[in-house]
Amino acid sequence: MLVLLTLLPLGKLFGQEFNAGVFVGMNASQVDRDGYGGYNKLSLTGGVFVNREFSPDFFWQLELKYGGRGAYYMNADDVEDFHKTSFRYIELPLSVHYLMKEKVQVELGLSPDVLISFVAYDDQRNEVPLEEPLGGNRRFGLNAFTGLHYWFYPTFGVGLRFTYSVLPYSLREGASVRYLDSGYFHNVLSLTVSYKFIHQ
Repeated sequence: MLVLLTLLPLGKLFGQEFNAGVFVGMNASQVDRDGYGGYNKLSLTGGVFVNREFSPDFFWQLELKYGGRGAYYMNADDVEDFHKTSFRYIELPLSVHYLMKEKVQVELGLSPDVLISFVAYDDQRNEVPLEEPLGGNRRFGLNAFTGLHYWFYPTFGVGLRFTYSVLPYSLREGASVRYLDSGYFHNVLSLTVSYKFIHQ
């Protein structure tokens, strides 16, 4: 709410140049290289954004968002074949957007993040005590994303975004290199609805 109150006078101050709004939706995620597949972990996501046009049909956008990620797997034929991890992040995505015919928006950007909590469960669905803060996962990370957004009205739209870790959020045991097969990567699909409360 504090961020919204900050953005409102910002949009009025710059009049014809800035848009601002809010978005909320759902993340469907998996962890690459953990041995489990499928976008089965569902989490909430949401935040605020402000954007500004820098050439006809092109604009940059800055967001402040919350999002959950992780992995979920359960074998119906084996009650002990269960795997679940849950991460919560605060992100600061920065992106460039191309708007076609005032309806279809294509986006590409980078998103630094901060891990605020981590929970893992054993095959009996019990929470695993953490031996290290945040389970030994990196507190700060970086992601790349691309997506599409469709504006049904000037103030209301629906978006689909694909996000992937640029660096692994955690290294495999014994690994010393922080890329490729050295660790684990977030793989996230997001479906959101957006509302512009400042639209110029």
